[in-house]
Amino acid sequence: MLRLCRPLIFYNRSHMPEITEVRRQAGRIEELVGKLEASADPGSLAVARELVQSLLDLYGAGFARVAEALARKGAPGREILEELGRDELVGNLLAANGLHPVDFDARVRGAIERLTGRLRGQGTVELVAINEGGISIRLEVNGSGCGSSAESLKAMVDDAIYEAAPDLTQLSVEVVERGAASGFVPLEALRQPSAANGAGHSRSALL
Repeated sequence: MLRLCRPLIFYNRSHMPEITEVRRQAGRIEELVGKLEASADPGSLAVARELVQSLLDLYGAGFARVAEALARKGAPGREILEELGRDELVGNLLAANGLHPVDFDARVRGAIERLTGRLRGQGTVELVAINEGGISIRLEVNGSGCGSSAESLKAMVDDAIYEAAPDLTQLSVEVVERGAASGFVPLEALRQPSAANGAGHSRSALL
């Protein structure tokens, strides 16, 4: 599989007028790569893979030289690198090449904090584990158990985590939907009032 730079696609939507062309180009790149992967000619596919990988390695080496030059400038250089790291597009490219000024764990935890504010009233998100680039997250969705709502919130979580940490190796999101209590009261609940008082349901799924 060709190693693509996913962070080209993930960034804050508030900057869309500035990066519309980047989005178009990224989409075109993915389309072309998909066609190459579907090629029936093993020789052509091998050449295409080597070409794409060489291009990725080239711009990665370029970013590394920029980071090294800034590091030699001391504190002023670090400030510039940190500013670049806060840029949605450049920051993700730096992260994808292992050059981001903020470490992996801190970026993930920061994304979780931002998600907590965005999800308020709709659900809660919890970081379960970070292990060598792999991330496990638990998302609890409030409401009536609407699958589309859970899917949209999970997509929001996916986007936010990949935007903050495009260098992650695995993302696992456990979704728990907490629906409103049903108006139907089972006979067993009538026989056991204490159980009825705590009636509710939850449904877990690993998406």
